[in-house]
Amino acid sequence: MADIVGPSGRVLGIDISADLVDLAGQRNHRRWLSYRVGDATGIDEPDASVDVATCTQVAEYITEVDKAISEAFRILKRGGRAVFVATDWDGVIWHSDAPARMAAVMRSWEAHCAHPRLPRTMAWRLGASGFVLDEAAVFPILNLQWGDETYSKGLARFIGEFVARRGDIDDDELVAWAEELPRLSDQGRYFFSSSRFIFSASKPL
Repeated sequence: MADIVGPSGRVLGIDISADLVDLAGQRNHRRWLSYRVGDATGIDEPDASVDVATCTQVAEYITEVDKAISEAFRILKRGGRAVFVATDWDGVIWHSDAPARMAAVMRSWEAHCAHPRLPRTMAWRLGASGFVLDEAAVFPILNLQWGDETYSKGLARFIGEFVARRGDIDDDELVAWAEELPRLSDQGRYFFSSSRFIFSASKPL
């Protein structure tokens, strides 16, 4: 985004995590791009001060998500645009020879965010905050193999660690869940699908 905006503009990234802000700052070599710790429900920017606001795979983790949407609306100039990207975790399809076990693991995983089915309500939430919905689209993710370059392998690690901490799935069952995935890939039977929903909206003139 900073490369698209160019040095005549300004790009600001905020996150609630100081560690992630520090990591992003270490990778930053552009003087017009900055990062700071901040809360999406109370953005420290003036009213009508930005042209574009983006929120990618974050909104579903914010308990007061409507407040975050309203904050994006507040800081946008009239005619400004916003893009929200979110996953409906109930829409993940992950093949397993033990579907009940897979369903139990994914149900436990849903607790990792505040709004696991947020895309289903994003259109009206945006409208309720004053936005005009310009476009909605789907970005599909499909993995037919298990490998280091695949999204689902990285996701499986996060799911396994989170569910293990919750303790609502038996340890042996969780190990069996994790071990099945590469085995299915070796057998040519691996299938994973997920969708990211993209909502583009604007602030009326």
